[in-house]
Amino acid sequence: MRHIDLIAARMEQARWRRGISVAELARRIGADPKRLWRVLNGERAMRADEFVRLCAELEVGLGAFIANEAPARHAEGRPGGGDASRGPR
Repeated sequence: MRHIDLIAARMEQARWRRGISVAELARRIGADPKRLWRVLNGERAMRADEFVRLCAELEVGLGAFIANEAPARHAEGRPGGGDASRGPR
């Protein structure tokens, strides 16, 4: 797994744990929702300013990105697998 994918997966996991939609998270950090969706799904690179704002909003410390193991993307029981635009049901 590429490191950028690991970062995106950990951010997505933190978002799901908090039950925040991509649209709401984008609003909170001042980002375009479509761009953020692509970032969280590993389709676009995350800019440094986005990384910092996401860490602050999701209360994720830098230590979450040090381990080499990939997070369980579906550990929270994400229904249906792939639509990151919705929070938990």
